[in-house]
Amino acid sequence: MSRPWYGWVVVGLWLSSTLSGFVIVFNIGILLPSISEDMGLSPGQQGLLGSAAFWGNLFLAIPLGWWTSRFSPKAVIASTLALGTLLILLQGWSPAYAVLLMGRLCFGVVLMAMEPPGAALISQWFPPHRIVFVNSVANVVFSLTMGLGLLATPLILGALGGDWRMSFYVSGTVFALLTIAWLLFGRDRHRTPRRGSGAAGAVSPEASSTTLRATMAHKDLLLACVGMAGAVLAWSAFLSFFPSFLLDRYGVSLNWSGALLAINLAVGGVSGMVMAFVVARTRRVNSILVLIGLSMTGGYAAMTLTGSIPLLVLFAAVSGLSGAYFPLLYSVAFQLRGVTADRIPVAVATVMTAVSLGTLLGPMLTGFLQEALGELRLPLIIASAAGLLLLPVGAFITVGHAGDGAAEQRSEAGDSMAPSGPAKRETI
Repeated sequence: MSRPWYGWVVVGLWLSSTLSGFVIVFNIGILLPSISEDMGLSPGQQGLLGSAAFWGNLFLAIPLGWWTSRFSPKAVIASTLALGTLLILLQGWSPAYAVLLMGRLCFGVVLMAMEPPGAALISQWFPPHRIVFVNSVANVVFSLTMGLGLLATPLILGALGGDWRMSFYVSGTVFALLTIAWLLFGRDRHRTPRRGSGAAGAVSPEASSTTLRATMAHKDLLLACVGMAGAVLAWSAFLSFFPSFLLDRYGVSLNWSGALLAINLAVGGVSGMVMAFVVARTRRVNSILVLIGLSMTGGYAAMTLTGSIPLLVLFAAVSGLSGAYFPLLYSVAFQLRGVTADRIPVAVATVMTAVSLGTLLGPMLTGFLQEALGELRLPLIIASAAGLLLLPVGAFITVGHAGDGAAEQRSEAGDSMAPSGPAKRETI
């Protein structure tokens, strides 16, 4: 399959698969009341369950990124989808808390293993100058899908009579169908640079390093990881505990909680698309990241101060504007000066390790703080302050203006395709 438009089909299928997995991971906040009542969980155990899907990724994301980059993205994604289906069904069957915890941990590792081959597919099917746009579209789809998932989960749970186990079985069926669709329509494509391009020779000696160590030690990549970990910590804490907080403190139903989180995600997706265009035209990524950090911290903190639905809708939208952080920081992995295309999956895996760290710490920190303090408001406000880590990132990151030369060099390398055989390496 050599039609360029087919890239949207391939990336769309991969995105649908990963998004379905993330919906399963992050709807735990809606399911926690039912699971806790069924298994008699403490707040600390609930926090551990909320973060378990990201424990293994903290240590395995980078090795998985390196290892999976050696194989066909189509084969890796097909394998992870099949294994993920089994692990979802295991969580629904789990007869004890330990089994459910282990099932979520293993499912998180499998889900994260899909990210590096997905990054490889994006770099195969799309030219460098469109990467931020593609990631912004992916972020919009992610936000809308997550929002719909959070809206639908309480309805599905109600239709199933509050049976959280059956909701996992439904999710496992969806994953099985996605596995079949990927086997039928998933494709690899290999990009090769045009002959005669002088782009590689124009890169500085520092930028020419292609080692794994140099990729992971790149200053902009480390800054992106710091910002990503802080922002995801705040976001995951609210996603896991905000429904319980509203229900216990203000009597706000789970349906309204799901709707508020859906508004937050939908606004974040649109904000990411808008900010991608703004950054592309103004190179003002630094000040934008600072504003994102302030809106995230202020908006999330304000959401804990009221039970008024109109005010909660307003604050959910304000905090949702901060959702633009994800496509901006995620795209850093594709824009690093001097990093060859075969190292992009490793760079993406490094960023996703930061995502795992934030998602691990958010629910766990909030759960244990609730146990220590006896209430949820202050722990959630403390978690929201992690968004302030975006301020130093915005002050010092260079990708988005000076770093764009690397992407321009990639673009000059051409867009010719090799229909078969091993891929030649392209230098950013």
